[in-house]
Amino acid sequence: MLRRLSIVMATLVALTCVALTAQERRSIVLEIGLPNGAAPQLRILEGGTGTVDMPKVGKFGFVPTLKDGTASVEVFDMSQTPHRQIDRVEAAVGGGAVQSNTKPQFGIRAVSVTTP
Repeated sequence: MLRRLSIVMATLVALTCVALTAQERRSIVLEIGLPNGAAPQLRILEGGTGTVDMPKVGKFGFVPTLKDGTASVEVFDMSQTPHRQIDRVEAAVGGGAVQSNTKPQFGIRAVSVTTP
């Protein structure tokens, strides 16, 4: 009986931790300046992937993480398997666009952060 109660308690604690972690994930709004002048905005969960598909050019992924008011954005070539990281930029939240060192080049701006 005590063993069963211990297992139930451990399971409840684990589920609570998972639920709290899921609730704490922030969303980052990135504006991606494309070579054709378009600038779509992507709302991406921190650590998640937002994508931009450009016909005849390729599909690119953007994975933001936050630290001290700065979004570190990894840029991936999604046309390859496995996906290959091709750059990482640091953009101040609410600041201007940062140019990637990729071909094609992207202007990446961290517009805002929302918390649950």
